[in-house]
Amino acid sequence: MRILIADDESINRRILQEMLADYADCDVVVNGLEVIEAFTMAHEQKRPYELLCLDIMMPIMDGCEALMQIRKMETVMNIGHDDRVKVIMVTAVDRPNEILQSYNGECSAYMIKPINKRALIKQIKEIGLLE
Repeated sequence: MRILIADDESINRRILQEMLADYADCDVVVNGLEVIEAFTMAHEQKRPYELLCLDIMMPIMDGCEALMQIRKMETVMNIGHDDRVKVIMVTAVDRPNEILQSYNGECSAYMIKPINKRALIKQIKEIGLLE
């Protein structure tokens, strides 16, 4: 499995990467624009990501906007709903508007920081990426 972790805080990227290292190859980026670039490059290389862990609040482009653009790109690439990348949105703030915006962008799950490894792995299993 390939996972892309997007967070503007280096400690958060490192923690997620350490939590997921036993389960997947993880790449990291620092903002939504880099998410789009990595997502595009992965598809061009025929090695798409199965999971994106997206921080909501990032500079340049936030996670919600990145997710909306990814979903549009998947539509253009004729990727069916069941084959789209799974997305777990993460944030340090519990704000109902952000949660609603994330789900409207069709994320698979939502987690509030600090992320607990057991809860994260459970969430990944629930969205069907781990047994």
